[in-house]
Amino acid sequence: MTINRRVMTVVGATGKQGGSVARSLLQNADFEVRCLTRDAGSSKAEALRSLGAEVVQVDGFNEAETQKAIAGSWGIFINNGYTNSPTVRDGRYDLDFGNCILRSAAAAGIQHVVFSSQPSAESLTNGAIRTPILDVKAYGDSWGRANPAFTTFTPIMSSWYLEDFLMPSFYQGFEVPWICVDEDFGDLVHGIFLNPLRWNRRTVQAVGDIVSFEDIVNTFIRVTEKKARFIGYEDPAQFPAFDKPELKESSDVFAFYQLRHGEIFGNGITECRTALELKQAAFKAKGSKGRKRLTTCAEWFTELYNSPTGKPCTLDACSMDTK
Repeated sequence: MTINRRVMTVVGATGKQGGSVARSLLQNADFEVRCLTRDAGSSKAEALRSLGAEVVQVDGFNEAETQKAIAGSWGIFINNGYTNSPTVRDGRYDLDFGNCILRSAAAAGIQHVVFSSQPSAESLTNGAIRTPILDVKAYGDSWGRANPAFTTFTPIMSSWYLEDFLMPSFYQGFEVPWICVDEDFGDLVHGIFLNPLRWNRRTVQAVGDIVSFEDIVNTFIRVTEKKARFIGYEDPAQFPAFDKPELKESSDVFAFYQLRHGEIFGNGITECRTALELKQAAFKAKGSKGRKRLTTCAEWFTELYNSPTGKPCTLDACSMDTK
């Protein structure tokens, strides 16, 4: 007997979020995964193809081409990617890459959408802080929620990537949500697609652990036995912009998070119990493959640096394995 598998499309599948989603969905035998990318010949695209994904090269700004590429999909994951152009920065958020994809998804009749979103700094601060890099995602979020073409529409907001420790970062002065994108983010999206009506029009916080920058430096020292020190930017004005609009935007994002006292998602207190529920649902759907629990900051550092004396610890109760 032939079993019809549901086609799941992942936009930006060679990126951090999209790649994590694609790899998770590929472990579910009920799904046929279609990966959209600008370069189907890249090494990352080849890696996805080797895992069993269908890889399609497409220009996401070409809505007719995109509709053809995603036709027949049951669900789609969309990460905006942010079109850093003067036109988009000036407020034409409808021209952003991710929002072009959203329109294509609606026109193609895709039922279930998981959308990588962010809160609108401009709206939540009554215009005091304007950050197009966040606001453009919030625009797509509002557009998708209101569109009757979608049976379900679920925004998911990522935390700070633990992978950010592989590049320079800056200080916020409060507890910070973290997510291991490679290991956990994709499973959360996977979990949403397993029961889309359950999560319909509900913002999901993609949080694996909640730790301040100060504490995470101490955790790094403890589990790696390497020297480190904490030097923070206390004021957004300290953030070096070098007269570049994109860096000024990062400074404004910092100011927004500082004003919100670290509550970066805009839908309530930062929590990771929802993420744990989704992680465990995906674990079951994958045939109990991979991890059942979320990656803590301590575990991530231990694995990254392979410290023989590092002892992974649980920094938050919601990171614990609840069998």
